[in-house]
Amino acid sequence: MRPIHLVGLILWRGGLLLAGGWVLYEAARLILRFICLPAQLEIGFGLLVAGLAMVLLSLILERVQDLRTERELRK
Repeated sequence: MRPIHLVGLILWRGGLLLAGGWVLYEAARLILRFICLPAQLEIGFGLLVAGLAMVLLSLILERVQDLRTERELRK
């Protein structure tokens, strides 16, 4: 893949993730308007979701790296 294609793909995915994150943020704000929770619980749930997202992302990245390593070993 040419470098310019790779940059375009990264920008496209970054924009998609940013837009998706914004939609989730707005949805969470809308839901929290109707549910009266203490600030500590709101922050705790936010950190819980952020931690879960980081764990899933790291697992996906590790799997992709393992697949690349396996392909190199087959050659």
